Amino acid sequence: MKKMLALALSAALAAGTLAGCGGSGGSDSGATTQAAAQGGSAETKAEAKTEAKDVFWTFAAPPASSALYPYWVSVGQAVSTVFPQYKITTSESQGAVAITKSVRNGEADVGNSVSSTDYENYNGTGTFEGQPFKDLRMLFYYEVTAEMFCTTKDSGITDLKGLDGQRFNPGGTGTSAEDLCHKILGLFDVNPDYFVASQADAADAYSNREIVGTIKLGPVVDSYVMQLNASVPVNVINLSDEEIAKIIEAYPFLIKVTIPAGTYDGIDQDVNTVGTPQGAQTTTKLSQQNGYNIVKAMFDDGKSIWQAAYPSGAENDYVAMTLASTVPLHAGTVQYFVEQGIEVPEELIPPEYVAVQ
Repeated sequence: MKKMLALALSAALAAGTLAGCGGSGGSDSGATTQAAAQGGSAETKAEAKTEAKDVFWTFAAPPASSALYPYWVSVGQAVSTVFPQYKITTSESQGAVAITKSVRNGEADVGNSVSSTDYENYNGTGTFEGQPFKDLRMLFYYEVTAEMFCTTKDSGITDLKGLDGQRFNPGGTGTSAEDLCHKILGLFDVNPDYFVASQADAADAYSNREIVGTIKLGPVVDSYVMQLNASVPVNVINLSDEEIAKIIEAYPFLIKVTIPAGTYDGIDQDVNTVGTPQGAQTTTKLSQQNGYNIVKAMFDDGKSIWQAAYPSGAENDYVAMTLASTVPLHAGTVQYFVEQGIEVPEELIPPEYVAVQ
């Protein structure tokens, strides 16, 4: 299943148009280590990585109710274990849109992201209409997440049209789930009576039957959807092939995702929907060496730490997902890939990248 998702992702996003870090002081320290690594011997490079001064970073994670929150806690642990000079605080945020804004303005150095928001952020469309952020850089993508339209079974709602006029939560406030919900339902002229709330409050409203359903953008096996199902039996709306084709034509950063039958109790057939890759975003303010160290910790030396905390993503193909990005990669990511003999498409190599001999 994971390989299928990775292949689908590569095929879908490769066609997409291609169209850190300031507040904490991490980049200044990185500039010294980067210069040492690029100009010195192997011994000097090792010293640059192990003897750097302390660097303080904030990593912005999804809401604590998200299945991805423990992953981000483990990302901080993995990086700081391999490179103790990095002092990382993992902070809970409201969602990818809110995280993206905090990375843009320097409040966070690295943050969770989704490909849809990354595309809009870089190109100045959608949520960021007229505000392109060309300093956006991707460290990696790590998971494919599905946009799950969850309704109570007893509501009898089994398609998007059934949501019209119904009390419905579009996803947690400030999340990409909320943004995608408005995009998708607007495309089909479906207008629910929106219940705007955080993910946690939406779950309470669902269990109290104050709403007919909610949206969750998350891994195919998502603890939040399990929680909903445990309180009131859930149905996940299956999108037709025609609906999926129309959505992807309008929003090419999305891909088709299939939730296998039996993933959730009481749902005995495959459910097709759309989804988006989740990644780690930063900016050009993160030095090449610091970015390289983060990626190396995640792909190599600290891999066992995050895999233990997030076993469902242990076999995901990070390389394939990352190379399918629609925005430039971070210079440190490119350095790591080149070092591993991985060919990086020219359009993903940022202008600030410096080849290391």
